[in-house]
Amino acid sequence: MQTTLAPRSVISSTAEILRPLATTWAAAGMLPLPILVTTDPATSGVVSCLYLGLASGWLATEVQCFAGPPQTRHAWLATSLATCVAVGTNVCLFVLFGIAAGVQTNLPFPLMSTLSAAPAIGLVPWLVRRVRDRFAALLFAAAALLAAKLAGCVVARIVYGPDFMALGYVSGDWQSAKLMISLFWTFSTSLSLGLLFADYVGRRGEGITTA
Repeated sequence: MQTTLAPRSVISSTAEILRPLATTWAAAGMLPLPILVTTDPATSGVVSCLYLGLASGWLATEVQCFAGPPQTRHAWLATSLATCVAVGTNVCLFVLFGIAAGVQTNLPFPLMSTLSAAPAIGLVPWLVRRVRDRFAALLFAAAALLAAKLAGCVVARIVYGPDFMALGYVSGDWQSAKLMISLFWTFSTSLSLGLLFADYVGRRGEGITTA
């Protein structure tokens, strides 16, 4: 006989995933902080956000591999919630340290931090469940992000003409490359959230049940 589980059961399952991963969770949270707080606040934001993205992706693979491939919607929800809680908590910690250190970025620092960790929410878990290898999943995720940047560069070429590189329209400077950088964040975040949503929709018919 099958009975419907209360939402609390998903939260309980999430806690069961996160509890054994506490050390890994803490390590991923600490990884980007040294660069953030010990280097020049005017330049540390971009580099530390890169480390945040890498640490978040690694943490997401650890959560997925520990929980294993979700066989039910209940398991998928618990694993996805665990990933969101772990990554989201680390992003909040990162932002607090960055604000305390006086980090200066062209984009609002909380927004830049959130966008840097966004691929860990949907893209990385989606890849881990399909390639079944955490390192391969991280490589494929990096390739997808590179493709998003290249797509932004192509649009910049179309908009600004053949001198777009010489004029700095695909550089890392927000003041001259606003279009390319905006498109990169848009493409990468939309891809990650789109894959998360696609997984959710694909499991809607399963129900949250237990025997």
